[in-house]
Amino acid sequence: MDITRDFSDSEFVITGYQNGQVLINNEPYSKSLIVCPDRLITTWSVHHIHQLKPSTLSVMLDLQPEVVLIGTGEKMCCPMGVTMAWFAKQNIGLETMSTAAVCRTFGFLVSEGRRVAAAFIFPD
Repeated sequence: MDITRDFSDSEFVITGYQNGQVLINNEPYSKSLIVCPDRLITTWSVHHIHQLKPSTLSVMLDLQPEVVLIGTGEKMCCPMGVTMAWFAKQNIGLETMSTAAVCRTFGFLVSEGRRVAAAFIFPD
């Protein structure tokens, strides 16, 4: 059985991570951003998980993901209940985890053909 991941349809691929940055298409990024297989948003102004609210999350609606992964650094931090309720109201799955876990999970979900967005929160 071939278990090679097929990213041929993806314009943007997470190719690595280190403490304080992610590599997308082998380019390092150390500021908060959102990535989907077909879109990269590098102007996301969230620097702490408590900044997640409808006004900072509305960009997600344009991406039409079925699930959003939020990377919170070395350790997982949980968002406030209002954030989780907002995602539920939009019928979008939400998972928060460490940055490393988001990088691994994003690749797996993309290879399955899932509509996924990964948001990375980096302190300013």
